Amino acid sequence: MGTDDGGPALNRQVETPTDDNETQQENPDSVSDGEYSDETAAWLARTMGEQLENSSIALSNDQYDQARSVLGDDYDKRLEQYVDVAGDTSSATDDTAAREFEAARENQRNLTNEVQRYRQQYTAYQAARERGNESKARITARAMERTASNISDRSRELNRNFERIENTTSVDLSSGQTEINETTENITTTQAVIREETLVGTTLTVQAIDSTASFSDPGTVSGQIRTENGSVIADEVVELRIGNRTQTVRTDASGVFESQYRPRSARLGSQSVPVKYVPDTDSVYLSDDTTFTIDVKQVTPNATSDIAPGTVGYGDRFDATASVTVESRGVDGVPVEFTVGDTVVARTTTGPNGTATASTRAPASVNDGERVVVARVPYENRAIAGVQSETPVVVVETQTTLSVSASRTDDGALARGQLQTVAGDPVAGRPVRLQVGAGGTQLVETNRNGSFQTVLEYPQNNETVTVTATYDEPSSNLGNATATTTLAAGAGGGNPPVGSDSDRDLLIDTLVAILFGSDENPEVAFGNGIIGYSWLPVLGGGVALAVVVGAWFIVSRRRQSQDVNATSSVEATEVSMSGPDQATTPSNATSPTFADRVDTYLDGGDYDAAAMVAYTVVHDELAVKNGIDEGATHWELLQQSQEHGVPEERMADIETVVEAFETAAFAPTSVDPSRAEAAVERARKIKSNGDQ
Repeated sequence: MGTDDGGPALNRQVETPTDDNETQQENPDSVSDGEYSDETAAWLARTMGEQLENSSIALSNDQYDQARSVLGDDYDKRLEQYVDVAGDTSSATDDTAAREFEAARENQRNLTNEVQRYRQQYTAYQAARERGNESKARITARAMERTASNISDRSRELNRNFERIENTTSVDLSSGQTEINETTENITTTQAVIREETLVGTTLTVQAIDSTASFSDPGTVSGQIRTENGSVIADEVVELRIGNRTQTVRTDASGVFESQYRPRSARLGSQSVPVKYVPDTDSVYLSDDTTFTIDVKQVTPNATSDIAPGTVGYGDRFDATASVTVESRGVDGVPVEFTVGDTVVARTTTGPNGTATASTRAPASVNDGERVVVARVPYENRAIAGVQSETPVVVVETQTTLSVSASRTDDGALARGQLQTVAGDPVAGRPVRLQVGAGGTQLVETNRNGSFQTVLEYPQNNETVTVTATYDEPSSNLGNATATTTLAAGAGGGNPPVGSDSDRDLLIDTLVAILFGSDENPEVAFGNGIIGYSWLPVLGGGVALAVVVGAWFIVSRRRQSQDVNATSSVEATEVSMSGPDQATTPSNATSPTFADRVDTYLDGGDYDAAAMVAYTVVHDELAVKNGIDEGATHWELLQQSQEHGVPEERMADIETVVEAFETAAFAPTSVDPSRAEAAVERARKIKSNGDQ
């Protein structure tokens, strides 16, 4: 087994073929649209193929940094060029090849990380054995089982990528496949030895005693756990995971156990229910899994709800509770959504007694008047039927004030302002419509301070014009407001400042909102883990400091990546502020959608923000569709999705989003554009298709 510095150094280099029958393009950037597209695509494919093979060779030599760096910026650049060229070639398979080159890069990187992890675990395992610490050795050996399984999965996926690349291009990747297979086989063989000397394999058998199961009439299942030598695990308390729930049972003298299957989120009809034996982490036994088949029947629960207080305005906090029961028995572990109108104000899950609670604030997006708060179980065709309960609430209108100022720049007019309630509270996340003179209108969204800033297109001339800001959202409990300012005549005064306080506030707000929920509506993001800004001190100095430092770090990194132009003197402007303006004609403007937000971030080069928004959408989608714990961290979200039985292809999509989010939130460098775009595409896919 190699070491980090073991193995021969790489001596294979990326070559540019120069046979007489092909025109090679050393610089694909210099090729005009459609010119030499086929030849350029072939050269790029061979270049990336060489890089993939070199990475495989480095991995087989335990040169992990080299294996990763070979697939770094240069590979990403070539892939981007290949994608651009693929649309102009005569081959219909180049687009497919581009996707496989991208997938191969990710699988190769992940395989490298897993192999490095396994080598490190092996070193720890050997050290524990040498010290005679058998408990530690078993714990490490069990972790190595999981890592070895991941390596086999990644290797299989990477081989498929290589085969598809070979089938759609002229690239030969057989050497790379050989290296990957040898690395995987080496680890598989090593793990077999460790398993033999440290752990004992088991076989789990389970069968359904009853033919049907429902929440009110659970089905009985029986099973037995045997070791690999045929003996039974008798008279022991063991842990089983049946479906998505963990149960503790006791085996009898024959190693037989019985348990009840009480379905909640299972789909109706004949279902294959997974069962897994879960040994203690320091147990000598290995886990095993199997399935049993049973007919799932539906039960309609009773749902009741309540809220307090009964009258709220924008930003007012209210407490919502719901109870879900079947024949007086609480239904635990099912998702509950609280909605007002079309707005979901909180998501959570029922506790052991079937009760769900949430403390939330009245959002701006709900019309004022007599409304209802709906508590609903968002299930369809599940063992627990979807039900809802309604509680009346009165939403009162909150008056607002709006301010605006403007100055000329080289690019147009720089407009700044703020939207507040009449009490002086900032109004975040609302659309403000801006107009210069009689020109077109532009929408801008307020940040967490209620502030906005944008550059409006306006031709340079010597005319004095009026800049108008209007808030008149058609579906809201906030009163309308307008404000105007005079843009003095004169030439442009330079470019607007980049990385201003409002920009920094917005990015910090995005990160904190994702991690802890937003001031506007924290519970929508994290359900039971209801954490807003006010909870930061409660979390303790270390966590709070980490969040603030992380947010500052991203902002600092973002500022360093932008060119700041000096701002010349600007003309003085007259600023007017007005409050409610009921005479203003409401616009048809709506709040920016997910697609609008990520497209804006991607177009503006803000890849960190795009990755974080993509993660938020995926988190919410999985929480609703799969009943994933709302308070899960990003890596727990990935783990729980896998435990829930999310298909392998979808797991790869989720992992892409999670990895991009981790880089955006915590890494010292920004997310690569290609990774941010990939995360956004995966989020779009998950959002549009839902999760099964």
